[in-house]
Amino acid sequence: MPDPIIIRLAKWLAYAGGGLLLVAVAVTLVSVTGRYAFAQPVPGDYELIEMICAVGVFLFLPYTHAVGGNIGADFFTSGLPVHWRRRLDLTHDLVFALIAVLLTWRVGAGFANKYSGGEVSILIGIPIWWAFGFACLSMALLAVVCIWRVVRTIGELRGE
Repeated sequence: MPDPIIIRLAKWLAYAGGGLLLVAVAVTLVSVTGRYAFAQPVPGDYELIEMICAVGVFLFLPYTHAVGGNIGADFFTSGLPVHWRRRLDLTHDLVFALIAVLLTWRVGAGFANKYSGGEVSILIGIPIWWAFGFACLSMALLAVVCIWRVVRTIGELRGE
């Protein structure tokens, strides 16, 4: 069965996050080389890399959760029957969905604040709102993925 569209979208966002982290590595390499070889680093390299990495990490979150890649401690639950582990997964996904919705709301509020205030980074004047926009998009997709997992797990529990 093919992946639902939300999973494919989450995968493409994760690819974009990986691409952004590669860009951060390239900027670091150019800046360090410029600093030591030519006494000319990339202006504002710290704030540029900080924003790129933050967005990149946010873009990984939906896919990581969709494929069950988050760290879990199953030391106490590994001996439980499958239906009980599914119930625990359901509870986890419900709580995570609520947290993702809450974080989407707050990151969205941050986006609106940064956009309306015109806040820019100190050294090179990059608008801060764009990073909040990508983070908000990623958190919204994470909430959708959590809800998708809840629905899927309910279906599995009914099929037992």
